[in-house]
Amino acid sequence: MGARIALPWRDAAGLILCVVLSSCSTAGVGPIADNGRAVTASDHIEVLDNFGAPDLEQHFQDVAAVVSSSVVAISATETAIEAEATLHSDDLNPDRLAGVLDTVDRTVGTGFVIDSDGYILTNDHVVAGAEQLWVTTDSHKVYPAIIVGTDPRADLAVLKIPAKGLPAAHVATNPVRRGQWTIAIGNPYGLAGGGDMSVSVGVVSALNRSLPRLSGKEDRLYSGLIQTTAQINPGNSGGPLFNLNGEVVGINTAVILPQKQTNGIGFAIPFDRCVLRIVENLKQGHEVVYGYLGVRVSTATPRERRDAGLDENAGGVRIDAVESDSPAKVSKLEVGDIVTQLNGEAVHDSDGFVRLVGMCPVSEPVPAVIYRDGAKKASLKLRSRPTPLQTVTRQSQRFRWRGMLLGPIPAGWDFGAAKKPPAGLMVIGIDAKSPMTGDGIKAGSVITAVAGRAVHDIAELQQIINDTPGPKCLVEAANPPNAVLAAN
Repeated sequence: MGARIALPWRDAAGLILCVVLSSCSTAGVGPIADNGRAVTASDHIEVLDNFGAPDLEQHFQDVAAVVSSSVVAISATETAIEAEATLHSDDLNPDRLAGVLDTVDRTVGTGFVIDSDGYILTNDHVVAGAEQLWVTTDSHKVYPAIIVGTDPRADLAVLKIPAKGLPAAHVATNPVRRGQWTIAIGNPYGLAGGGDMSVSVGVVSALNRSLPRLSGKEDRLYSGLIQTTAQINPGNSGGPLFNLNGEVVGINTAVILPQKQTNGIGFAIPFDRCVLRIVENLKQGHEVVYGYLGVRVSTATPRERRDAGLDENAGGVRIDAVESDSPAKVSKLEVGDIVTQLNGEAVHDSDGFVRLVGMCPVSEPVPAVIYRDGAKKASLKLRSRPTPLQTVTRQSQRFRWRGMLLGPIPAGWDFGAAKKPPAGLMVIGIDAKSPMTGDGIKAGSVITAVAGRAVHDIAELQQIINDTPGPKCLVEAANPPNAVLAAN
């Protein structure tokens, strides 16, 4: 869970890892020249006389002006607010939303548009546990939002708002490099909750950073991260990290605040092919499946590599423990084995191995190269990693409206004497004081239409409610014979 900030409202959107930083090493590979050659200490790096700081400043302003329209501030509550106006974008503005949120505890964060049809990407920890969500654009427009899908392990979530033709952010295609400029745009401490996103500028400090302590605390995988000097504070979580071309290179996610104050070290999830795959799954409401092997590993030392019959400078990880009743146990992996390849990709270190295992298929054998007194090719059969209970998929989506908790009809649901199940959304639960009880709606009922328009999923219902004045949102429902909901 994110840290709560001691402000008039609660702010859980920024993950904070409070540590005392030790001295840092300056050793490393030199900068890369335009021709790809490593620059050495003997090279002369020349700054031309016509280098203009005002030109760079103007470029930052131009990028911010163009890309800010794709960035949104997120407000969330863990308490449902029974106010019809909060579900209609035409009845909302930043002042009205602030008035509603002042009555409850709230969390804040940032997101950005990934599809012009209203899909927004953010961090899972920004929206985890939220009952209701709203987003505010840089142009001060407020929309209600729903969660389409989440991946707690990757700390990613996709939201949907009832809007079309939104300016979507563009994803960078070139690899990120240490030293390149970065621009973070978002909602630090909720200051952009009324619009006008905040901008900070820095550089890529390092790549492939890991936060093992935070990973363990949050039960997420924080590895392969971008470290940046662009200021990231609580509330920036889920927002985009841009390059000088205005392309997204990362999703701002965490910050180390040594003294629990600002100006810490920011980290972003790189927007790579793995994230793209996850985002596409989440947009469809699909569960993101991770491979599970059941081992604990560490990066192999030179001696361990030599003892296994490898070159001491080769990569690989050493298996330190094998869990009982795990795929690794079934595959007869042993403590001391050195794994150098998995699913056709080289294994360099423990962080890389964990990521590779997660990306492996679980429906077919996975080839591996394992060293135990010499090379040994193996075929591993992985299982899917258990999914956290709080994961949101198409089947677990929920929507609160007029005292009803609505969700998709469970697959294979028994409607008793009904010959054909109705199409629509099921009433998972209903408050005793709900105005819908007077219309005969109860747990197990199916909402088939609202305002004369058929309802098939939650996103469709959200759009209908947003587009239709409250009094005209007349509900049509079916009560299939013998359809009884066992539990909420």
